Amino acid sequence: MLLDRLGSGGMGTVWRASDRLLNRTVAIKEMHLLATGEELAKQAARVRREAHTIARISHPNVVNVYDLVNQDERLWLVMELVDGPSLKEHVATTGPMSPSAVAGIGLQLLSALEAVHAAGALHRDIKPGNVLLRHDGRVVLCDFGIAALSGADSLTRTGAVVGSFGYIAPERLSHQPAGPPSDLFSLGVTLCVLLSGRSPFARPEAVGILNAVLREDPEIPAAAGRLRPPLEALLRKNPADRPSIAEAREMLRPLVTTAPGAHDPSKGGRKVGAVPRRGLLGLAALSAVLLLAAVVTTGALVSRSRDKADAAGTGGSPKPSTGHGSTAATHPTRTDAVMPVPDDPDLKAPRDYWMFSGDRYIRALMSTSGYPVHQLMTASSPLQAWDDTFKNLPGFRNKIDATLRVPGSRNEYWVFSGSQYIRMRVANADQAYDDALVAGPRPLSDWESAFGDLPDDGIDAVMPTPDDREQYWVFAGDQYVRIRLDGEGPGGEISQGPSKLDAWSGTLNKFPAFRQGIDAALPVPGEQNDYWMFSGTQYMKIRVTDDAYEDTVLEGPKPLRSWAALD
Repeated sequence: MLLDRLGSGGMGTVWRASDRLLNRTVAIKEMHLLATGEELAKQAARVRREAHTIARISHPNVVNVYDLVNQDERLWLVMELVDGPSLKEHVATTGPMSPSAVAGIGLQLLSALEAVHAAGALHRDIKPGNVLLRHDGRVVLCDFGIAALSGADSLTRTGAVVGSFGYIAPERLSHQPAGPPSDLFSLGVTLCVLLSGRSPFARPEAVGILNAVLREDPEIPAAAGRLRPPLEALLRKNPADRPSIAEAREMLRPLVTTAPGAHDPSKGGRKVGAVPRRGLLGLAALSAVLLLAAVVTTGALVSRSRDKADAAGTGGSPKPSTGHGSTAATHPTRTDAVMPVPDDPDLKAPRDYWMFSGDRYIRALMSTSGYPVHQLMTASSPLQAWDDTFKNLPGFRNKIDATLRVPGSRNEYWVFSGSQYIRMRVANADQAYDDALVAGPRPLSDWESAFGDLPDDGIDAVMPTPDDREQYWVFAGDQYVRIRLDGEGPGGEISQGPSKLDAWSGTLNKFPAFRQGIDAALPVPGEQNDYWMFSGTQYMKIRVTDDAYEDTVLEGPKPLRSWAALD
């Protein structure tokens, strides 16, 4: 009996379920077979063949597969429900691991791969999100959804490459035969991520990641120490030059100071299915609480947590203020969000913006160089002045997190605050800019297809890509995704990510505040590839190239000025 959905990925949907016959709770994966007729029958046969092979593997570090059920022309894979978080979640909540702990995990995963390869299978998607932690500290390799039997036809289309960017071995990207060394390359990347929280091939965009995997030397974490030689060996470009499992084991064994399974990873956690929930599009409530508590402690969600003390007022609509106050609350320094004024003459490269900070806003003309604000157009006013929208919505009148102009519209916007969003219209009526609520408030979950598994308590900033203004980068905490919108409705499709901000190696990764979170971003007026970026009390100007999305700092970081200094 199905109990609740744990998550969904490209290869299937995972459910928590009750096995009434054996009186136990299990994870059931409904396989997504995207075919019909004869091709569907072929895919189903391949799934059964792979499942039966993996089910024969009996190993403490490999998830147990209990059964494969064919019902109503749908295939269901029945697996053990592992009691613990994924390594991705563990690193996100507790930070990078020590070299000794990473070496111990490496030994366990080598043992798991030895059993998988001996059965004639490959995993093909080894990454921290596909390794679960039991309460006793041991790790379990899971999600064989894209595994393929050695020598058998793959479940994927001919010529397609499946796996996760940054973890795929170079030979697979070159459409060369995959083998056990391909899994060992992915293991090497995984161990680097456990050491530093960052892939050795991290780049802002997919094309940069793939180019780095194919042609560039890996950026081995500085914390690796004595673990550097085995990592370098596992990440060699030529699969023939990588160590065997036995050789890799001999390289790692002397680096473990405690017995495998007894090292640092915490024994706390929640129950997750054989496919980790955080790597999919849904999170259980307990997981969200654990993740939020941890990242706030480490500062990963600085954009929202560090601003709440500034949001001490109330609400509203963009009717120009007539005077100035003198307190810090009236004249804040930081920038939470920006929104282009609807009647700016250049829709694609606007210069006239509303800027939001806490419960206040101003209107300003933005500059092309020097300081972001060229000229202040209105004084600081409370958000409750937007009396037909923000004033009536407590969350919105206290703080605006991000805005996004509705595609194809000059005067309609999506506005995000915490876990909610609204759609609103702003009309110019003798410079009074009357505001009207079009729809909402609605839960942020409406955007799940676009934002994926970014922190679900809100987003921080939205920024258009330079070469396709229908695509956007969306920032939340220390992560981001690149999305393509679904026309005028909420939602969209993820083109890249979620990834860490440190993948912006030429800009955000260089400065701790920007690496932890982006508060607001906007294109520099008239400069297609340049952007103003805001984080905390700092700003900088960056450039992002077309297509390859290589990022470079042009100016800053420099301190932001109080709004009082903009007069």
